[in-house]
Amino acid sequence: MKLKFVILSALMLVVPTLATAEISVEEAWVRLPPPVADTAAGYMVLRNSGDQDVQIKGVKTDVARQPEFHSMSDHGGMMHMMKMEKVIVPAHGEIRFVSGGNHLMLIGLTGELKTGEHVMMTIETVDGENIMVHAEVRDMREGMDHGGHDTMDHGDHHGH
Repeated sequence: MKLKFVILSALMLVVPTLATAEISVEEAWVRLPPPVADTAAGYMVLRNSGDQDVQIKGVKTDVARQPEFHSMSDHGGMMHMMKMEKVIVPAHGEIRFVSGGNHLMLIGLTGELKTGEHVMMTIETVDGENIMVHAEVRDMREGMDHGGHDTMDHGDHHGH
């Protein structure tokens, strides 16, 4: 019995020193889509201050039926977008979802988004952690670059 106590005491000393992954979200926003669009793009920076890589399982939101993280690639001068099968935030690192690069697609919008509103999302890790995100809807159409969306092949989102 005394041995169990010693082992448990030793474990309690070790466990608090194990660094856990700490995911934070910065610069989160959603681009206001045109009125007839059923998709919108979201952007953010995911930072990991922990010692372990963190894999993102997915994202949930009430504003879209199918939120997905997408990557961008150039094929013969045409930008193509693909669903990211794995999103990993490196230990002591970050992953950026930016206009013209990796981004969040909100597919199948459930209602109209309005400038200044906040989209509420939950990012889920494979370890079961949920990170709440408040992303402001911004109208970037006036005098701004559209981030390559005019020449982008978005694929068939209706077949998902």
